[in-house]
Amino acid sequence: MDNDPSAHHTTVPSPRDADRPGDGRAGTGTGTGDGAAVDGNIHVGYWDGAADRRTLDQATDRLTDLVAERLATAPGPRLLDVGCGTGRPALRIARATGARVSGISVSDPDIALARTRAHAAALADRVDFRYADARALPFEAASFDGAWAIESMMHIRDRTAVLTEIARTLRPGSPLVITDVLLRSPVTGDSAETVRQACRAFGSPALPEPEELRTALERAGMELLEFHDIGEHVRRTYQAFADAFGDVEPSADDPHREFFTSTRSLPRFGALPQIGYVLLVARRR
Repeated sequence: MDNDPSAHHTTVPSPRDADRPGDGRAGTGTGTGDGAAVDGNIHVGYWDGAADRRTLDQATDRLTDLVAERLATAPGPRLLDVGCGTGRPALRIARATGARVSGISVSDPDIALARTRAHAAALADRVDFRYADARALPFEAASFDGAWAIESMMHIRDRTAVLTEIARTLRPGSPLVITDVLLRSPVTGDSAETVRQACRAFGSPALPEPEELRTALERAGMELLEFHDIGEHVRRTYQAFADAFGDVEPSADDPHREFFTSTRSLPRFGALPQIGYVLLVARRR
């Protein structure tokens, strides 16, 4: 197993910990954050419209709830979280669905923090987290009734390979829900540089594109049921993160320096018309 981030979100530092030394991982006790700006959620928020007054924290939970709603069709009680981060979505979905959940990541500190969260929530008996690469899942074939991946595809180079491996672990008819940043159409010039900066900051080799995702799902043996671009509902996130980290002045040797520097351009990135956000549902054939 190498360091390709094929099974986890990029953990971002929290504003309260931004001036402390760290190793770039959450939950190490060395000062790096665990998504504290959104109470453990390391993904975008969803707002219904301009009049929606949800906080960023509430909006990130709302996105998790959209995933949970689509997993309600799962034919059984066992679900897989591909790229579990520090565990909050898995715990929330476990509560909402009553399912047993297994989450995977290639970040040991994230896994440790997720396990701590599960114990604190009295859910450790049915929500487990483990270190695993999404390209080689440590689960038997047809062992899950549903799966989800929140902002994991953007960190993966060979999406077809990972989707094929996820499909292997799903029982026929089981749903897979994916949410992720989407590159709607090619970018050039300054826009392309803005996208490159964002990809570098978040550890993404390249943002997924609509046709690429559709093709990868087909090759993985999945039937696409829903494909919604909800980009307009998540755009507030980019400004919210820029505001949260706007006062941080990282030192030259800060391991998060590139991330902090990039947050200043996040609103510009989020405002690009080529940047969308996908919510899709597929089904194992």
